[in-house]
Amino acid sequence: MRKESVNWPRMKRPVSRQKVAKMREREASVGLDPEDAAAQWLAEHDPPAPPDESKSARKSKLLHQFRNRRS
Repeated sequence: MRKESVNWPRMKRPVSRQKVAKMREREASVGLDPEDAAAQWLAEHDPPAPPDESKSARKSKLLHQFRNRRS
């Protein structure tokens, strides 16, 4: 007897933060006329998000010293 494979609909993977940031940047830069009233309102009321803090700034030097001693 032959088994038939069932093609279940696969769920899409969630979008990563980097991809979301790129999509938002692309959408913000395309199709907005700077003289448009909606674009002016958006520029005033939706300022760009501050850049994320780098991961290395949060890591302590002691952690790196500990790792270096172990190897």
